[in-house]
Amino acid sequence: MRQYPIWVDMNNNSYNSSKSFGVRDFAIQNVKIGTSSRNSFNFGKIEIGVVDSDNKKTYSLYVDNVPIKKAVYNLKTKEMEAVEVVPYAMPEDDLKAKFFDTWKAEEQDQEQKIRNERYAERLAVNGQ
Repeated sequence: MRQYPIWVDMNNNSYNSSKSFGVRDFAIQNVKIGTSSRNSFNFGKIEIGVVDSDNKKTYSLYVDNVPIKKAVYNLKTKEMEAVEVVPYAMPEDDLKAKFFDTWKAEEQDQEQKIRNERYAERLAVNGQ
C-alpha cells in the first residue's frame, strides 16, 4: 500500500467497503493526517446527506458535526430553491456583504425612531 500524508477513509450505506463512489443517502469521510495509513491521526470528519420530502431534496454538509451549508432542490421545477451558507462558515468579506444592507436598515430605523420620539416630545411641549 502506498504512503500518503493525508488519508481519507470514506464510508456510506451503499457499499460494503470504502472507495470512490456515488451516494444515495449519506456519506461520511474521516480525514486522517500523519505519514501513512497506519501512522495517522484523526483530523476531521466530513458528512454530506440528502433527505427527500414533498418533491424536494434537502442536502446538508457538516464538518466535525457543525452544519456548514444546506441546499433545497425542487424535483418538479428542477431548480435549486435555496442555498444557505451558515454565517460563521463564511469568509468575513462575504459575511459583511450579506448582512450590510440589513445592518444599515436596522441602524436607519433606529435613528428614525429616535427622531420621531424627539419630534413627538417637541409637539407635546409646544402644546400641539
